[in-house]
Amino acid sequence: MATIPAFSAPDWLKTETAEQIQARMMESLPPDIDDTEGGFPWDFTRPTALIAAELLQFYIPEAIKLMFPQWSSGEFLDYLANMARLARKAPNFSSVTIEITGEPGTIIATGTVFATPATEEAESIEFATEEACVLNENGTGTVIARAMIAGVESNVNANTITMMSVPVEGIVSITNPVKATGGTEEETDDELRERILEANEQMDDSYIGNESDYKRWAESVAGIGTAIVVPEWNGPETVKIIVLDGNGEAANETLQKAVYNYIMSPESPLDRLAPPNTILTVSAPELVEIDYTIKSIELEDGYSQEEVLKDFKAGLAKYYKTVNSEGEVKYNWVHSVLTNTPGVDDFEELLMNGGISNIKIKLDQYPSTKSVMVKEGS
Repeated sequence: MATIPAFSAPDWLKTETAEQIQARMMESLPPDIDDTEGGFPWDFTRPTALIAAELLQFYIPEAIKLMFPQWSSGEFLDYLANMARLARKAPNFSSVTIEITGEPGTIIATGTVFATPATEEAESIEFATEEACVLNENGTGTVIARAMIAGVESNVNANTITMMSVPVEGIVSITNPVKATGGTEEETDDELRERILEANEQMDDSYIGNESDYKRWAESVAGIGTAIVVPEWNGPETVKIIVLDGNGEAANETLQKAVYNYIMSPESPLDRLAPPNTILTVSAPELVEIDYTIKSIELEDGYSQEEVLKDFKAGLAKYYKTVNSEGEVKYNWVHSVLTNTPGVDDFEELLMNGGISNIKIKLDQYPSTKSVMVKEGS
């Protein structure tokens, strides 16, 4: 996303002081009326001049800012999103695969609730199954479950869903072998602003169903963060969309299905967004994990290492969105991201996976920050 310039009010608003406004008011009085400071007309008009100056110097510039997505916020940004045929994405619920063991033939009904145990640090998080399951002859089965609360806190770790809210006869144990994914917070102003500006830049595209349309459609689905579109990947009229969730992780099957259904609308053809004859495939990328090592970093006054590294990771996430078209994570670009991270004064060395070489990224891959380690100089 391009850097947004600072807002600058028109000059005529900047120069309109209370003194100038009141001087014009005094000049408009009949000549026989006393307009000296301290006189009744002067005292009577002073409050009006002060309020008018406040309107011109503060409130009107703020109102102007709300009219443009670069500087708007809150519900006014939502109005601008609507004009661009977008909407702020709601918080999303994570989903997870749960493995169940028990008596063969045991039925786990749709809506059965499993949960993580409560701890002193966190409350129990419940997951409801989205499909029925019958344990096989070995007494095992798997089922997809959806968190009952939205947000990142529903992305629970592997092997933490081990309880049943209501015991089911025939079930011996449950667990989630992999972490829950897809839980995201409500889209922020900055995230929505980026989508609006991108959509506005693409308004000149000449036909429905172009690459930018598929990207916009996919990224409009709650829980989706980044979409990479590959047109004609398997012949004419085929489109592949590679999706990551809002946390930068490979989108799970639930999110992939949500993207497909939103664009293709198999249950309601009149709501279909894609052109006729389109063959759509939605998949998740293979994540290429990268370990970063920073040696002898020096910070500017007022910054902590924790907040600087957080901003560095955010900068990397933005850079990663440009990587797939280039085919590699470029060392010089990552070096620039770190150099321009707020609070970084200097550093001695930066390594990516232990070296300074560019890292190749294939079409179905996407870079992922595995770790950022800071080492003191020797």
